[in-house]
Amino acid sequence: MRSHSRAVGDGRGDAAAAAGVWLRFLGLVAAIAVGSGRADGQVAIEVDIVEAEAAPVETAAPDAPEDPPPAVPAAEEVPLTPEAMARQQIEQMAAQYEPMLMRVLQDELELVRTLHGDLPVEARRAIVAAGEKGVKEGAIAFSEAMSTPQPVPAPQGGDDGFLNAVGRAFGFPMPEEPGRSAEGAKKAEAKKKPVDPCHLVSDAVAASLIEQIGEASGKDFLDELSKREQRRRAATVRRLVGILDDDLSLSAKQRESIEAAIAEKWDEGVAMALDHQMEINGRKIYPGLPYKRVLPHLTPAQQSKLGDGKQSREIMRSNRQGMLQSQFFRRANLSQQTERDPWWFE
Repeated sequence: MRSHSRAVGDGRGDAAAAAGVWLRFLGLVAAIAVGSGRADGQVAIEVDIVEAEAAPVETAAPDAPEDPPPAVPAAEEVPLTPEAMARQQIEQMAAQYEPMLMRVLQDELELVRTLHGDLPVEARRAIVAAGEKGVKEGAIAFSEAMSTPQPVPAPQGGDDGFLNAVGRAFGFPMPEEPGRSAEGAKKAEAKKKPVDPCHLVSDAVAASLIEQIGEASGKDFLDELSKREQRRRAATVRRLVGILDDDLSLSAKQRESIEAAIAEKWDEGVAMALDHQMEINGRKIYPGLPYKRVLPHLTPAQQSKLGDGKQSREIMRSNRQGMLQSQFFRRANLSQQTERDPWWFE
């Protein structure tokens, strides 16, 4: 009689042995079935049954939850410096002026094609690239000029800014701006000379054309630019004299003499006289008009009505941006709004 006081390990061994017996029995039954199937012409699949030892079951402790990754702090937005903010504004302004200068570029390209319609493709593309670069440089230059504070001379010189000049004319001088001196204003004005953005585009196209075909061949383009500039000046002078005629009732001889006097010593400020006229105390003021060249050709009554030009000069000195703006807008508005010529991009 077997003892019932077996160890736990012996019980597991008996269970494994019993499982092995059953596996052998099942194997024998499968072998008999296979043999019977072969006898009947059936295809049987032999299956080798390998006695496997029962693997011990290991109970693993559940994995501890992983700690969440530390939150990455958002990068703090670094505030722009005043210089960076000013530059950002200039670039935003320049983007608005580029389409106007592109019209100027199209005019110049059309003139080049009229004069040199046999340019090779490589030369055309180089000229266009130079012109587009001039457009961007011109837009930036114009934006910088418009963003540069106007020099405000000290009151000692009697010229203390555009607003004061207008205010004094009406009898209401504006408060003086502190911290400005005549010497500092002159230095600032000399350091920052306004540049016509349209000229930057024309010069870029001319330089590239000469580089591609030579100075002798490109001279005709420069000549055409000069002739066009002379026509523009003559038209500006004639329009201005026509406005003076309406105010002063000039004679034919006076109109001819004044036109010649203004054209003899050209000043770009003349264009400003067309766009920035104003009336102060019943008298018309023409900022940019060269009074010293006009007054000698007028009668005393006409001179008294026109004035000596002092107020005009005060406004002009304090509003150089207005002069540059008049030049640019007048030139850009005269340009044709056309599609880009595919000939330049073949």
